[in-house]
Amino acid sequence: MGRAVKNTAAGTAAAIALGALSLFGAGAADAAPATLTWNDGQNQFTRTISNATPAVGDTITVETSLTRVQSPPSEVTFNWFKDYHPECLTYVWDSAKLIDAAGAHAVEPNLEIGSNFIAADFIARGLNVVLKVGQPALVFRTQYKVGNCAAGTPLTTGIAYSQATWGVTDSDTTKGPSITVGGTPGGGTGGGNSGSSNLPAPLNALTSLLGGTGSSK
Repeated sequence: MGRAVKNTAAGTAAAIALGALSLFGAGAADAAPATLTWNDGQNQFTRTISNATPAVGDTITVETSLTRVQSPPSEVTFNWFKDYHPECLTYVWDSAKLIDAAGAHAVEPNLEIGSNFIAADFIARGLNVVLKVGQPALVFRTQYKVGNCAAGTPLTTGIAYSQATWGVTDSDTTKGPSITVGGTPGGGTGGGNSGSSNLPAPLNALTSLLGGTGSSK
């Protein structure tokens, strides 16, 4: 009898846990990533947004890979890089990283934070950012928390950068991919349509406690 009671309790607990995972994981399942690749001169960029249809309160990751695909010259040095985003997105503090073969490098405190962009000064940070033909891509990654954006309206994102030899390129500031905010406030990372307004009060409170993982300033 004791074993039967124990197994029943375990089964009930497992069912509750699975139900909770299903409930609170709904936002991540609804995430719609978007990726865009283009060439600009001898460089190729691939830009990925972890969820291009987020809800207010979600945290999204934006990642841009930089590759040198043609020569001459076979290599080029980047002085700085700007990531453009809608003004209703807030940069998540300490999330910006440059990733190369040696790993992830923080770009703060030499990071300029504007209303619709962040700008990493690689020289001031002491980073030697060199793209070479035939070598793996460099990656610039950052996160933003979604604020009160206009729902259902495609909002542009993009980049700008400076190369040591060729100067500033700012023709890709609205290149994309775009972000279209919709759904209800979720507070999760990368999820959309994760609202809880129709849940009982205890579950609403628990949803708030389990909200977004990023902190912004």
